Amino acid sequence: MFIMPDFIHTPEEWIVWLLGSEFHDTATIEMLVQRTRYGREDIISFVGELERMKAIRVNRNSKNAMIIDSIALVPNGKKMYGELMLRSGQR
Repeated sequence: MFIMPDFIHTPEEWIVWLLGSEFHDTATIEMLVQRTRYGREDIISFVGELERMKAIRVNRNSKNAMIIDSIALVPNGKKMYGELMLRSGQR
């Protein structure tokens, strides 16, 4: 079972952490569902919040904009990831 690290306080922070540390800045919704064990609808909700925070870019399907092809960290998200790195004690 995958457990959220102690230094992560919210699911949104966990997504940023996973994007920066495990997925090399880009992931699909399915990858996040598999890794976090959150439901698909929960992940989509967290992604919406991160998009409003301007921490990620949501890459939507060209034929159906309701479908998310992938998400990626943008500069604000990379800054957030750097803050999480400091909190984690890693460098």
